[in-house]
Amino acid sequence: MRRPFILIMGFGCLASCHKNEVSPIKSWSWFGTDNPVVYNYVLINANQVANKLDSNDFHIDVDAAFLDSSNNRIIGVGNLVVNSKPISRNVDSTYSFDYIKQASLNEGLALYGTNVPVSIRGVSELDTVTRSVYLPKKILQNLSDFPDQINVSQNLTLRWVTDQNNPWGKVIIQVYYYDGLSHASDSTLPDHINTLNFTVPDNGLHTIAADDLKIFPAKSYIGISIARGTQSESVLPISKKRIFYFSNSSASTPPVLVTTN
Repeated sequence: MRRPFILIMGFGCLASCHKNEVSPIKSWSWFGTDNPVVYNYVLINANQVANKLDSNDFHIDVDAAFLDSSNNRIIGVGNLVVNSKPISRNVDSTYSFDYIKQASLNEGLALYGTNVPVSIRGVSELDTVTRSVYLPKKILQNLSDFPDQINVSQNLTLRWVTDQNNPWGKVIIQVYYYDGLSHASDSTLPDHINTLNFTVPDNGLHTIAADDLKIFPAKSYIGISIARGTQSESVLPISKKRIFYFSNSSASTPPVLVTTN
């Protein structure tokens, strides 16, 4: 089976959609900008932050672009409709819709675990393709399944909701370092620590060994993310433009303090 999109990207961006300076800047370089075909994509992205103070801390949006790689302008695509909702084109020749900013949280939440219809109209009405894109189920059932702080001298067990309809059958777990927050906590901490990556079965349980976690020093801040996603493609019938469809369902922690006792 084709490895899903979430393996291709640099991660951190998609899975750590936090609200302050801890958020990495969104970048579409995950899609392989050296390949013009991959400029044509639709992404359905849903992330939940395990925020104990805000149980509705979700980030659910649709992003798309159908760009000519030489001039970054829309070529050969007119309308985009996702789940019966027309998505407007932005001034930078991309498309986007944020369910939270548009006060449509319940509508966005309803997409989890469903086949979302996506319709793209190309150069004419006959040049239209409609495809269902599966958005995997929510990762988290209980906010307490993600920790508030980490003792890296002990193993860390993570739990999540399984998805029998996950076509890949696996999830990606990442543990990543917040350099800015860590330096604010202790200026002697490292400038950079490589992200821990684990690809494991989507069975709802995984334990990260203390030997792996010990790369993160005391007083530093880290984030933890679990994600699963899908990748598919289609071709507009007349213009023959190839479209890639990606979905991502993920959950992540706010910055977590590291301790050693």
